[in-house]
Amino acid sequence: MRLFPFDRRSLASTAFILSCALTSAAQASSGSSEGPGIWPLLVGLIAVAGCVAFIAWYRRSSKPETDQYNYENRLRSGSHEFDMDEGLDADKELEWLRKAKKPSKKSNTKPKKSIGTSGQIKMSDLTSGNLIPTEEDTKSYQERLRKQQFANLPINSFLKLTEARDFVQLPLSGDQALLSAIEQANEEFEDDEAVRELALRVLSAFKTRNSIDALSQIALYDLSANLRSKAVSVLTDFDHESVFETILLACADPTREVRAAAARGLFKLSFDRAEAWKRIIASKDTYRMSHTARAAIESGIAQKSFDRLVHYDMKIAYEAFALIGLLVHSGETSQIFQTIKSSSDENVKLALLHCLSVIKDDRLLPELNKLRIDASLPESILSRVKETVEAYHPVMA
Repeated sequence: MRLFPFDRRSLASTAFILSCALTSAAQASSGSSEGPGIWPLLVGLIAVAGCVAFIAWYRRSSKPETDQYNYENRLRSGSHEFDMDEGLDADKELEWLRKAKKPSKKSNTKPKKSIGTSGQIKMSDLTSGNLIPTEEDTKSYQERLRKQQFANLPINSFLKLTEARDFVQLPLSGDQALLSAIEQANEEFEDDEAVRELALRVLSAFKTRNSIDALSQIALYDLSANLRSKAVSVLTDFDHESVFETILLACADPTREVRAAAARGLFKLSFDRAEAWKRIIASKDTYRMSHTARAAIESGIAQKSFDRLVHYDMKIAYEAFALIGLLVHSGETSQIFQTIKSSSDENVKLALLHCLSVIKDDRLLPELNKLRIDASLPESILSRVKETVEAYHPVMA
């Protein structure tokens, strides 16, 4: 810190003004009657002023660079309190500032780093600011992330389609009112729709095996769309495993009213629908399996199940897995292969291929071999197709 915040020209001006003032005061006092006692005081003041000017000039001439360093320190500390009387040359200050901000050539010669093929990132790379991932590194990272995400899905834990569990059958009833209603509900014996509707109401009061059979005939084959939709609603209210297949077939009804009632009913059922799919497979009835599989496809249930394969809820994913099993065993697999080719979700494609590798059917091999040479599929899918074929016949891979 400087002792006097002014330069040599200011000191000289101050000393000159002070000497003039003292001289004027001496002349004024010499004309007075008080005598010459003031002269020693004036001489002393002039001597003091001269000493002060000399000391200030000597301090500045002995440390010529101090102000520049003080300026630099204040600049680095963010201070903007600069004294305009410091006597610094503005051009020199600007030149010094430009040199201070000019980057060093050595700092630009350091090679930039990128993510290695191993995918490991060093802490020094992050702190140095030289981390520049390439497009290939980004794709590799996304691929690893996608594989990790798919590996965590429940679909990967399904390694076989288990056998269907039995359910408790409803009893038969010999009630005379029920038997009469069953006869009147038959369209071959009763032409009047109002009578058939009355018989339907009677049937809804009996939760028995023969009443469900009669209601199923109405839901699927009655000429009245109104009665078909009402029969579907009654079967939904029964909420028994034996009504599942009828409601599923009603989902493909030509009338929108019946399809809507069946779609609402299908998802109101509280029993395990995966077991219902497996029971149809266990029947080994080719016509029955094909009929129900086509109903699932035409109603859009199959397409929705493809997306449900990658659900994080195990129960939902397993139900979709069981439906894929029905499609495979019935031979209705065209929509499966179409989805593998065109789906925008790669996890759905991988999930479907996983199902095909678990639920094996030799009829799938021709389509799988076509996929192996499909150039439009990404490398990850082609690799999975190859693994699926190997699961059938390792020699063919």
